[in-house]
Amino acid sequence: MTIESKVGKLSDIKKIIKNGDKVAIGGSWLGSHPMAIIREIIRQKIKNLTAITVVGSIDIDLLIGAGCLSRLMFSFVSMEAFGLAPNFRRAIEKEGLPYDEITGLAVIIGLEAGGRNVPFLPYRGPFGSDLVKYRPEFYKEIKCPFTGEKLIAAAAIVPDVAIIHATRADHAGTVQIEGTSGTDVEMMRAARKRIVSVEEIVSTEEIMKYKEKTKIPKFQVDMVIEAPLGAHPCSCAPDYVFDPWHIMKYMQAASSPETFKQYLGEYVMKPEFEYLEAIGGMKQATILRRLAREVTFL
Repeated sequence: MTIESKVGKLSDIKKIIKNGDKVAIGGSWLGSHPMAIIREIIRQKIKNLTAITVVGSIDIDLLIGAGCLSRLMFSFVSMEAFGLAPNFRRAIEKEGLPYDEITGLAVIIGLEAGGRNVPFLPYRGPFGSDLVKYRPEFYKEIKCPFTGEKLIAAAAIVPDVAIIHATRADHAGTVQIEGTSGTDVEMMRAARKRIVSVEEIVSTEEIMKYKEKTKIPKFQVDMVIEAPLGAHPCSCAPDYVFDPWHIMKYMQAASSPETFKQYLGEYVMKPEFEYLEAIGGMKQATILRRLAREVTFL
């Protein structure tokens, strides 16, 4: 029996991601964001997107700065020890980007509801928070029909597309994640379409050697793209750490719209292989991979 190949190229993402889509973005903090796909979204000028993230960082900041987002659903966006996300902060404080700030747990439960094809799921919280008052489209107070207990219903979240970065996959789209998976699994289950970039595409036989590392089955994947160093400048545990040198350069560039445009021209608005050369090529990749063997990932 011939198994359908789901392998595509970065340039193929326009077949799945359309203007106006709701896009759930995997990874968390400065780890495992699908940055190669993010850069390709910007190159292809895909616009008016609603981004959905639990803990975003440079992925969200880059999309905002490039003018790709018309709305943002998030619980937290930060560049961690490097400071606040500059484009994100400007967009919220001064430029009026519409946003939905809800708790990380509510995003996760909403995605879980979407993946189960139910309109909501209940949980205990966030009582005592004004979020219930100011975000009634996501939170509803309900009474348990069995115990009478007061609960909060979190509305289902169903992205049009989910994009994640993972360790490896086979041609059929069976995906393995060696580091932390964050909310990647929930996003992939809830979304209507799914794209995965991976460090390497391997044979199904290789996947079968380490079955316990399989986190996403092939029927939940529409396209898989081989993108070595595809999370850069974020980390991809256990393969490489985040790139502090490039992130510091990014923070300086993103400090103003003018210098950010220069960053886009220098690093983003060119083919991905040129981006990898611009950030230091194999020499920098070797440094980041060597550091990964010497540190403990959170």
